[in-house]
Amino acid sequence: MLRVLKVPIVLVLLGGPAACSGLSVTLGVYQTLDDARKEGAIAGGWVPEGLPASANDLRAGHMPDGPQHWGAFSFKIEDAPALRALLANEITSGTLTCDPPGRLEFWPRLLLSPIDVENVKHTGFRLYHGAEGRTFAINWGQGRAYYWK
Repeated sequence: MLRVLKVPIVLVLLGGPAACSGLSVTLGVYQTLDDARKEGAIAGGWVPEGLPASANDLRAGHMPDGPQHWGAFSFKIEDAPALRALLANEITSGTLTCDPPGRLEFWPRLLLSPIDVENVKHTGFRLYHGAEGRTFAINWGQGRAYYWK
């Protein structure tokens, strides 16, 4: 089942609400990788090309007017080599930045700025630099991954 929603997100900040209102994010929910491909999410760059064929329960959010995007998917553990082909070096220390618009329904708080790499590692996730400038957070044991750019 495919659902694509355009959800307006309005930020209200003291002293400047007009400067931050009207932001919107386009959300896509796809049961399978083929569904994401048919709906143009891979061609649009919001779902990475080269994910394992078993990728399912895909979520993708992107800003309509820019390259920023955030996504999640599950995969079969035996298909991990296909996913590893999209990854460069593991990020083992430091602090990362990830600022999705508002609170994406599927996005874990653990992956909101500032992201403490050591804290993330204690939850079972590993962080990687990936293809096309994405960052990946992957729990290999659970077969669940998040990515952002």
